[in-house]
Amino acid sequence: MLVRLFSLILFLGFAVSANAQITDAQNLTKDVKSLMYSDPEKAIKASQYIVSNQSFGTTEDVYNAWLLQAEIYFDLRRYNDAVVKLISADRISQSVDNDFLKAKNETLIGKVYLVLGFFDEYQYVIKDLDQLSKSLNEEEKKTVELWKKELEILKLYHQGKYKESLAKIKTNVSAESNLDSSYQSRIQVVKSSMENSPKLNFGNSEIYFQFLSALIDSKSKIKKGEFGVADFSKLKAQFPNYKSDIFYLDLYKELSNVVCESGSADCFETRKEYIKLLKASVSDKQEARVNVINLIDQKENSKINEQKRVQSLWLLFLIIIGALSLIVSLIYYFVIKSKANVATVEFEKENISKEYEQKLSDQLKDFQASHVFTIPEKTENLILSNLESFEKSKDVRDPNLSLSVLAKRMNTNSKYLSEVINKHKGKNFNNYLNELRVNYIVEKLIQNPEYLQYKTSYLAEEAGFASRTTFTTIFKNVTGKSPSQFIDELKNR
Repeated sequence: MLVRLFSLILFLGFAVSANAQITDAQNLTKDVKSLMYSDPEKAIKASQYIVSNQSFGTTEDVYNAWLLQAEIYFDLRRYNDAVVKLISADRISQSVDNDFLKAKNETLIGKVYLVLGFFDEYQYVIKDLDQLSKSLNEEEKKTVELWKKELEILKLYHQGKYKESLAKIKTNVSAESNLDSSYQSRIQVVKSSMENSPKLNFGNSEIYFQFLSALIDSKSKIKKGEFGVADFSKLKAQFPNYKSDIFYLDLYKELSNVVCESGSADCFETRKEYIKLLKASVSDKQEARVNVINLIDQKENSKINEQKRVQSLWLLFLIIIGALSLIVSLIYYFVIKSKANVATVEFEKENISKEYEQKLSDQLKDFQASHVFTIPEKTENLILSNLESFEKSKDVRDPNLSLSVLAKRMNTNSKYLSEVINKHKGKNFNNYLNELRVNYIVEKLIQNPEYLQYKTSYLAEEAGFASRTTFTTIFKNVTGKSPSQFIDELKNR
């Protein structure tokens, strides 16, 4: 009796402790949300605590922490860091049963797509949001609809269609959500940046939006000649929690144009600072684009794995049904037909057994065919070594190269090679090869100025692409710019 009582007390103690940890994680998440627009660095550290101590809360708390970090990094314009956090969140999304958080995840991915120029992939985000909305309550559905409208506004904005974007904002000017208190502030900032009207009012807890409003105001003052180099220090001192110089890229661009046209002595320094920030921004976005491609591949693989999981469940279901059918059949033949002729019963039983064994044999073959094969470790290491040599060779530019051709050259088979590329390079063979070819041309354009004079068709042929159109499309997917835009920027530098 005493042992049972002690065990019950111990169990209740563990239950109370676990519940307290979950409550603490949820309270810390609230703190992160309250700090993200006033002290982002502190908010990142708080959310990282939840991620680093995963037993501190639930899987959903960790998932939410990844999303909050991604959102904060996005607001800080550290796009590559934001994409990395979204990749981490996507990896555990299948273990989370909260479609509203998944909708937030898709919305953040949509914003990243638009900033980095992945307009075609953006359409898949809208489809996923529509699918997720089906299981949400009314307030959550309303919020997701607002997020979709915000994405449409941002899409027009990033495409330079300001008139259409402002018209879309006008139809949603009074929209708000209890589940997203900063929605109105975000929309106001986008509207203000297009109209160049910085007179916005935000609360003390929304220092981030006050800062964005001040940047818009400063840009307006530059055009009026009311903002100079010395004013940067004042602006940074006014908003000490937003130290990143990347926020001031547009201001330095505008100021350098003004002072250089006027012949001011500040021309060289402002132009130098603008170029430095531009390089940092381009570098961050280029890394982010590569990781976005990894994110897209990861999401595609996740869908494929989910389809395989469903197929496996159906296969298991069929096996169970078959087993139950056998049991019912045996009961029928052994109990109901016990009075029948023994020879007849045995004959029928033998036929049923053979039929069932054949079904099981066929199902087993299908089951084995659907499972992933295992590559010997020695073979996998050899393929990785061969891939490293291949990436540095001229074979990358072979226009006749295919998965089977490369596998034959490496003395292996296509399945092994494809599996190693997917596992270690994070992409399929075509994406892997296309990215190597684009990187080869990018390196040539940067290191050899004569390549800047070549036509796109020549660059495509040099890289190993079958056509100029294919080369242009893939080049833009990898770098975010068309070949002509990329070459023009290099020339201007």
